Amino acid sequence: MEEFKVYSVSDAYISYLREHEPNVYSNKEDNRTHTRKYIGIVMDMNGFNYYIPMSSPKESDYQIAGDGKVIKKSIVPIMRITEKCNGVKELKGTLRISHMIPVPEAELVLYDLDHEEDLDYKALVSAEIIFIRKNADKIRDNAELLYKQKMNNDETAGYVKSALNYIKLEKLCRQYSGDEK
Repeated sequence: MEEFKVYSVSDAYISYLREHEPNVYSNKEDNRTHTRKYIGIVMDMNGFNYYIPMSSPKESDYQIAGDGKVIKKSIVPIMRITEKCNGVKELKGTLRISHMIPVPEAELVLYDLDHEEDLDYKALVSAEIIFIRKNADKIRDNAELLYKQKMNNDETAGYVKSALNYIKLEKLCRQYSGDEK
């Protein structure tokens, strides 16, 4: 089984998808820190390269417990990326499985961690990659489960309703690639 690698997706492809499916995450072309796009991992599903975007921690990733807040547990559509630092679990980011998208090979750009100039960002992405590789089976299982539930219109789990429309996205992906007859 191939190890997950980190990619970004071309601005042109994201813009194309967002014209037809506005809930696809934006590449934020106009307000990037440095040249940072959103990055994610890629897995093969149903003959497509499915890109699972990574996201920064949000307030919604925490819950109040006792005298403070704690990191919520991962759920099928959202894997929380954590790291223990001095015995304390820290939230580094999330994998937004509910917002995974099929991407043509030509529109994927391998993220070059070795040439990242922002050392804090480089350390963050390194920690995220370690977590992702340690939890690769769980990530794959969650992505395959959500994909199957969405494709079968199985909305018994509430999170399925908020997942992107993979049938529509796969059609758009084929059209973009020129594979649609």
